Parts: sequence; structure tokens; C-alpha cells
Amino acid sequence: MLGCSGPSLKVAITFAFVGSIVAETVAGNKGIGNLMLVASSRFEVPLAFAGLLATSIMGIGMYLVAEFLERRTTGWATRRADGVSELRA
Repeated sequence: MLGCSGPSLKVAITFAFVGSIVAETVAGNKGIGNLMLVASSRFEVPLAFAGLLATSIMGIGMYLVAEFLERRTTGWATRRADGVSELRA
């Protein structure tokens, strides 16, 4: 399924998520980006950091899901810690 696009998917999914948060900040009326913008303009630092923390947790979660899918679909192409390829029968 993923083949060679696995590493690209892991990077792209996190960049797309961060891009959507930035778009919410610039042009949105709702969302985490707008929440952080409003909180920072009102000097509500804990709320702004909560939005940042939620964004980072969701981004890491999406990365881990993409990594799981990559390992699940291309388990035959994994490498050991010493860099030697393991071929599974």
C-alpha cells in the first residue's frame, strides 16, 4: 500500500496539519489556531499554551498513525538498529 511513499506520508501528514492550524489562525473564525490567536491577544498565556500543546499532541499522534501504517504495510522492508536489512519469510 504505502511502499516508498511511507516516509513522505509521515512528513506530509504533519505539515498538512500544521498548515491547517496556520490557515485557521489567518482566516478562520473557529478552531485551535483562532483560539491561540485570540488568547494571545487577550494575554491569556495558559490558554495559548494549551492550544499549542493540543496541536503538538495531535501532530505527534498523526505521525505515529502514519508510522504504524508504514510498518504494517511494509514490515518486510524494516532494518535493524545496525542497518542490516531483515528479510522475513
